Amino acid sequence: MRWSSIIAVTAKRVLFLLLMLAGLGSGREDLWTLRMPETSILPSYAKASYIGRMSERHGGSHLGLQDYTVNVPFADGRRSHVGKWFYNVQANISATIMDVGGELDLRRDELLSVALPISVIRPLENGKRLMFTAMPRYVGDTVSSAHAWDMVLVAEYSVKASETLSYSVGLAASPRFADYVVVPYIAFRWQPVPDWMVRMRGYQLAALYKVNERLRVGPAISNEGGAWMVSTPRGQRIFRVRSLALAGLAEYDFSVPGKSKRMLNLAVGATVATTAEFCRRSLGRDVEETRHYHPGFYLAGEVDFRF
Repeated sequence: MRWSSIIAVTAKRVLFLLLMLAGLGSGREDLWTLRMPETSILPSYAKASYIGRMSERHGGSHLGLQDYTVNVPFADGRRSHVGKWFYNVQANISATIMDVGGELDLRRDELLSVALPISVIRPLENGKRLMFTAMPRYVGDTVSSAHAWDMVLVAEYSVKASETLSYSVGLAASPRFADYVVVPYIAFRWQPVPDWMVRMRGYQLAALYKVNERLRVGPAISNEGGAWMVSTPRGQRIFRVRSLALAGLAEYDFSVPGKSKRMLNLAVGATVATTAEFCRRSLGRDVEETRHYHPGFYLAGEVDFRF
């Protein structure tokens, strides 16, 4: 397909520029090393989620979705470096199948997201770290790709304050799809007592109780959904779904003793607030249509080898 060749060429150019920038100022340490993942080119993360059909609160439509995501690493970010900068390259692919009907209709129910995050990381003193990421991506219904491209840029500063507290603060820019061009964010992992951990990661906040050395359970709240460029009778529009989900979360480490963690996560719960919007491609993302939905069943499972 045409978009696959475009994203490959773009990724090569971005990687070359990042490596050149990372090598500047490294003095005699300008040798670079590429190390493939120990698992070779295999998925390091996979997630499947399901939101059951929900009826509209004040209208005649329904909405539900299935989402399947996989990450494939191309470089080991802990062993690949240019001078004092490490770098990581991977592919993120998500396929979303929408269950819509009634007054809400899409030309295609299958939505696709393909991204290639390229990160450079500089370890600092006392457990601190600086990271920059450039992520070209395609997000759309594959009907027309003219406006479905985006370049996400991220700057992040991470601190390991102690064995029980680590956090990251950053800025993310998504010129085409985000509500605001630049958005601040925070992530953290805090263990106030030996048996409890509070964690904010991505779009999920969880409080987990340590049942044993392998199993943690607890409540979680997360933001599900996404934003895509879709074709409508009025032209291309941004279609955005936001769903706030409350769930019980279980995390199980099934790794071999002495090896890095391999986590199996399962979340079961319900959505409490869901909206679907069609927005113009204007700078202000002007909303043309908004629909609100009743609660629905939520289920998600994921396998994570990224440790």
